[in-house]
Amino acid sequence: MVRFILIRIITGICLLFVLSTITFIVYASIPVNPAGFLIDIQHAKPGQIAAANHALGLDHSLGYRYAAYIGNLLRGDFGTAWSTLVIGYDGQIHGQAVAQMVRDAAGVTASVIIGGAVMLILIAVPLALISARSPRSILDRTVVAVSLIGISTHPLVIGLVLQLLFTVHWRLLDGGYCNFFHHATAPTTTHVFGSSQPIVVCQGPQHWATHLILPWITFALFFVALYMRVLRARLLETLGTHYVRTARAKGASETRVLTRHALPNVIAPTIVMLAMDAGTAIGISIYIEVVYGLQGIGHLVLNALSGERGYDLPLILGVMFISATAIIALNTIADVIARLIDPRITSISRVGAGGARSGLA
Repeated sequence: MVRFILIRIITGICLLFVLSTITFIVYASIPVNPAGFLIDIQHAKPGQIAAANHALGLDHSLGYRYAAYIGNLLRGDFGTAWSTLVIGYDGQIHGQAVAQMVRDAAGVTASVIIGGAVMLILIAVPLALISARSPRSILDRTVVAVSLIGISTHPLVIGLVLQLLFTVHWRLLDGGYCNFFHHATAPTTTHVFGSSQPIVVCQGPQHWATHLILPWITFALFFVALYMRVLRARLLETLGTHYVRTARAKGASETRVLTRHALPNVIAPTIVMLAMDAGTAIGISIYIEVVYGLQGIGHLVLNALSGERGYDLPLILGVMFISATAIIALNTIADVIARLIDPRITSISRVGAGGARSGLA
C-alpha cells in the first residue's frame, strides 16, 4: 500500500509539472500585451510600454520567465495578480498576491462543492432506495424520469429558476456568501442615496448554510440522475446475492434488507465516484458561482480570462495549479479507497467511469 501511494504521489507531481508547463507556454504565447494592466497601450509611448513590460518581468525570454516561475512555485509563491496592479503615490507597483486570492476563493468553491456533494447523497440515496425497492414499477420509472430532468438542464437554468423563485419572488432565502469561521453579527440598516436598505452582515455556520442552500441544490440536481441510477443498479445487483437471500429467508423485512445489508455495500463505490468527478464538480461550480454571485474560483477565472487588457497569467497559473492539485489529490484518495475495498485494483480506472456506470444499461 505504501508503494502504491508513493507511486500515485510521484505521478501526481509529474502531472502537475506537465500541466503547469503547457498552461504557461500556451498563455504566454497569446499575442496580447499584458502591459495594458499598467498603462493605456493605445496612447502610451514606446518607453512607457518598455517600462511596463520590465515591471511585469516580460522583458526576458520565455525560458527565463518559465524558470523563474518554477523557482517561485517551489517556494509556494504564485506571484502578484496583474489585474490588481496599481501604481501607488510612492511610484511603486502594488497588487494582491495570487496565493491569497486563490486561497480565499477556494474556500467559497469548496463550500459549494462539499455541501453540494452532501446534498447529492441526501437526494440520490433515498431515490435509489425507492427505485430499487420496486424495480420497473410506475414509481421507479417516475423517479428515473424526473431525475433525468436535472442532468438534462443546464446549471445556469436551474440556478436562475431557483433564485428567481426562492430569493426574488418568495423571498424565502438570501443570496451571497457568508463566512463560516466567525460568529454571526446582527443585521444593520444603512441609508444609501436617501433610501433605507438593510445590509445584513452574515457570519457563522448558520448563515453560511442558509445562504448556500440554493447553490447546493443546484449542484445536486445536476448530478442526481447519474448517481441515483448508479446506486439503483448496484443495489439491484446486491439484492441478488446469496447473503441477501439468506437475510430474507430469516425473516428480515425489505426495508432492513435494503438499509442494513445492501446500502453499506454501495456507499464506498459512491465515494470513489465523487472523488473521480472532482474536475466536473469544479467546472459546474463556475456556473453556480456566476448565477449566485459567489466570489469563488469561477469568479477568478472569469476575471483572469476577461481579455480586456490581456490575460492575467499569474492568476491563471495559480488557479490551474490549485485546482489540479485538488483534483489529483481527490483521485489519489479515490485510488486508495478503491484499493482498500479490493486489493486487486491497481487504479480507479478499473472501477472508474466505465465500470461504475456500466450498470446504467
